[in-house]
Amino acid sequence: MMGAVLLIHSTEAAVAERHLIIGLGNPGGKYAKTRHNVGWWVIDELVRRYELGGGRTEKRARTWDAHIKRQRCKLVKPLTYMNRSGEAVRALLDFYDLPLENLLVIHDDLDTPFGTIRLRKAGGHGGQNGLRNIIAQLGSRDFARLRFGIGRPPGKMRAVDYVLRPFVGDEQIRAQEITSHAADAIEMLLSAGIEKTMTAYNGAARDQNPSPIPPAEQLKIYARAHELNPSDPQPLSRLIAAQKKLGQLDDAAANHLKLAQLYQRGGQSGRSRAEKEKAVAIKPGWVAVQREIAEWYRTHDRPKKAVSRYLILAAHLRDSGQLAAALQTTETALALNPQHPKARDFHSALQALTAGG
Repeated sequence: MMGAVLLIHSTEAAVAERHLIIGLGNPGGKYAKTRHNVGWWVIDELVRRYELGGGRTEKRARTWDAHIKRQRCKLVKPLTYMNRSGEAVRALLDFYDLPLENLLVIHDDLDTPFGTIRLRKAGGHGGQNGLRNIIAQLGSRDFARLRFGIGRPPGKMRAVDYVLRPFVGDEQIRAQEITSHAADAIEMLLSAGIEKTMTAYNGAARDQNPSPIPPAEQLKIYARAHELNPSDPQPLSRLIAAQKKLGQLDDAAANHLKLAQLYQRGGQSGRSRAEKEKAVAIKPGWVAVQREIAEWYRTHDRPKKAVSRYLILAAHLRDSGQLAAALQTTETALALNPQHPKARDFHSALQALTAGG
């Protein structure tokens, strides 16, 4: 299983507080969208919110330094697999000399209903392999944890198969909402402490139970809320989710761009870029937006991501018959990384196509 870990220095410490937030998950693309990796999703959400870029590698983990709610933080995703999560946790605890009583593990939980998050000060592993290994490495289970509920598998499905399956349909939208909700809880924990956060969040995830309000009525409510407060991103986010549930994908894509503009005006360019990516996932033909995303990564010194986005754009241009534009876009990618194997192969194939045409 997976999760995230938050380690907090005492406020009485002689040095500045450090909050070490460790997201536990499995590395590799095949795990990225699974229930098993929701802890990494929470870390990714915080990285997006605070525009932390690509991070760096240390102690067999990917890390980001940040200040969240005026607190000094390090966000971490160990690069070990789930059943060895404790090795990275132990190494980071030792390296930063952090006490065990300041440890919080955020993890997916089969016994917590989907859509619910619950904060506890201590407990066992409950069959969660990441927790199991952390307890073994630390020799103690006396540390807090925040459970991200994923519910029990349906029918006779094995738990190991269930946690390695991705969310689909409405569940995927729901999981994204709860990921944001869990990140909100971390922010409150950093600013208000564990007791107040437990009171505010335990079993009280936003809209944790299916709403009795019909989807069409929800759409009206969220549209009206956005109309009354157009500068607040939350109602617009809810409106987008409702539109997706009703299959109104064109409207949802357009509103992703509106949300991107809100974040941009608020100085949150990373979140703005993320909303643009959601928009073009629905409408890949929005070439100008595709270019804006690629340029964002290029200007923020993230060449790998920039090359990847240029190649996505080039593939769309090729498929829509715009071979010259596709070739030019691929050349832009190669200018960033002349040795990129996929870009070189794609460029060669496009040259052959244009020569044949």
